[in-house]
Amino acid sequence: MDFLGDKQIIMYTSKKYEHIYTFFSNTYDMKYHSLFLICAAIGAKSGKLSPVVERSREFRSNYFSLDERNLIYTLILNDENKGKDLERFNDSEFHAEARKVLENYAEGGMEILIEEVFREKWDGNRLDVKYKNYQVDLMSYILATLKDVPF
Repeated sequence: MDFLGDKQIIMYTSKKYEHIYTFFSNTYDMKYHSLFLICAAIGAKSGKLSPVVERSREFRSNYFSLDERNLIYTLILNDENKGKDLERFNDSEFHAEARKVLENYAEGGMEILIEEVFREKWDGNRLDVKYKNYQVDLMSYILATLKDVPF
């Protein structure tokens, strides 16, 4: 069932939010897959799926640690439309569907972050690079939402 660990699955960040991924990578040394996973968890927790209109940077599933893969499986399993059938996890066609669900949750999570965390520092294309507390704002948001039941 560990399809993320058994083979390489290529995942993509969104072109729309490429600046945010790059900014967090360069400024805070946060890897693309880490921010992607944070956004996917936020999107899943909120039930917000948004289609990725244009793909940007790619990363491989082998970048995820065992704990990160476990979180991904939890996100997929809790998806109302795709995750309730455990047998599908062994189906190679399902792997592409699961990847798309994760990408859509990450897109939805990034939209939530922009609306609720980065709103005043986002001009529609880029973050204000002069502002230095994005990481603090992100962690504060995550900690504040931990009070809610996760799924």
